[in-house]
Amino acid sequence: QLSHELALQFAAKCFTHLEIAHFKDNFKILADHQEDVEYWKEETLCRFLALPDALKVGSVVYAMLTYLGAFPFPVLAPCIVDRQAMLKAVTILTGRYKTVLKKGNSDRNKLLFRSLAVFDRRTSVASPTPEKSPEHDLKVASGFKVDQPINDEEEEDDDDLALAALDALDAIEVFQHDEKRDRLINHAHIPAYNFERLIMLLLLLASLTPQDSIGQLSTDLSENQISALEASAKSIVAAFEPEGGGIRYVTFVKVMTAGTPYLFRALSPLFEHFLFSKQMDLHKHRTEIDAHQAQKALQRSPFQEVKGSEILNNGLLAQLSTSIELKATTDTTSSWFHSGLRMNRLYSTSSHGTSLSSFSRQVMSWRSSSLLILRGTCAGQTYVLGAYLPEQWKEAGSHTEESAEAHKTAVMFQIAPRHAIFRSNPYNRTTPLSHFSSKTGISLGCVIPASSRINASSQTPILGPVSLIIDEDISTVTFQHDGGAGTGAFLTDPLLEEAQSHGRGQDKKLEIDIDGMEVWGMSFADAGEDEVAAQQSRLAWEEAEAARRRGVNFGGDKDGARHLLEMAGLVGAGAGNRS
Repeated sequence: QLSHELALQFAAKCFTHLEIAHFKDNFKILADHQEDVEYWKEETLCRFLALPDALKVGSVVYAMLTYLGAFPFPVLAPCIVDRQAMLKAVTILTGRYKTVLKKGNSDRNKLLFRSLAVFDRRTSVASPTPEKSPEHDLKVASGFKVDQPINDEEEEDDDDLALAALDALDAIEVFQHDEKRDRLINHAHIPAYNFERLIMLLLLLASLTPQDSIGQLSTDLSENQISALEASAKSIVAAFEPEGGGIRYVTFVKVMTAGTPYLFRALSPLFEHFLFSKQMDLHKHRTEIDAHQAQKALQRSPFQEVKGSEILNNGLLAQLSTSIELKATTDTTSSWFHSGLRMNRLYSTSSHGTSLSSFSRQVMSWRSSSLLILRGTCAGQTYVLGAYLPEQWKEAGSHTEESAEAHKTAVMFQIAPRHAIFRSNPYNRTTPLSHFSSKTGISLGCVIPASSRINASSQTPILGPVSLIIDEDISTVTFQHDGGAGTGAFLTDPLLEEAQSHGRGQDKKLEIDIDGMEVWGMSFADAGEDEVAAQQSRLAWEEAEAARRRGVNFGGDKDGARHLLEMAGLVGAGAGNRS
């Protein structure tokens, strides 16, 4: 009865009357019937959401619904996905629950973990789970008693959302009993294979809006596209450090909080599709609108290559969007695909060569945010590193200070072979985020010696706790992730640092041979002045000025002109080593 009352409150307070009418119509049209019960099967859900068969993710999503539909009583899970259960799941996955559960923690991490976890008493801390086939992992184990917790650290905190739900129903006293039963489920983990398939779907739909046609993004996936999704998903799963094939709750919360806070963002627009029924659409020109939305969706597709790039595509942008939020000219933040972002190639080794002078000319004049990304190999392993810099690059000898906002929002990242995020240190005011010197190369997060004020361009940067130095030939990058190196411009990734301390994962210092490097200028549709046009104007002026200097007219008297230059000591023996 309480579960039913919560569904009624969700329907009344979290949705409009029209949205509920659309939801009921969608559910009723596709529902199966058994006696007096209307319910959805897994294949019905997959067909409605247009989940691609190639990703094998339908069972994972359906299992989530059978748990979320029982909210706030986990003892009732897995439940039949009837209209009431579906409504509760849609309310939670779209974030609409906040209207009713005002006292609940807005963070859904614990609830999401439980909806994905399997509970198996054969799993224990002392004896890892034997390897299982993917088909076994896709089956959610439930309904049997497990042992008491072995380690207090494994016990989870109070379920804030469930408490808030029962509090809203004036039924808080019933929670204590269910909480005790819930704590018996100690050996819980998310099968790595399940999580990988779900992440592939989330990356695929990273650009999705509630108005987009899902099928346009998810049908006809090629083997190369699936492989690209799988590579990004494996990199993210590696950050969760699966133990015995499963991801534990404590690790899940740590990574979700600090590393990938926006990982599940695509679930909201995906399940918003329940709130629009084509059968009830009163718009006369819906066909034209659908075609327009489909075209826009394709433009944001993760497989839409970023023009002119050999490294970057929307798939990697989708991976970055799970960890980094962009701030345009307004005070609001949004995802990479919905912020009006324009990616403008400034520099690439394939097009502009490996000259620092070329890098300087193309990059240092850009006065807005930028993205550096490079790919290379070390000991046979491919690494992809980079940084998001919210302000202009700093050149050696520059007296311009980086703003406090830049020190809060800049990010270094590693997106292969393991996803790791190195956020900027908001308390740092001495170590520059970026540094460029025509003699020592390109550096991020490095300490620049104080003596550099005398000869700024020749001082060798010193590696910080999280930093990289690209040599003057742009052939090698030295990357360091070492919490013992003091404080710097960027913070270490806690889980990666922990893995390194136990001899797992990569070395603290890597020498990586660069296969390619690119720098992309980032501008926004509502930015007012077009930064691209402004930079093109600056480059055109520099070219014209250089041409003017090369074409100085000495009136035809070349010998006299040379004599004047020799007297000035600019050419000839008196010039010494000058150019």
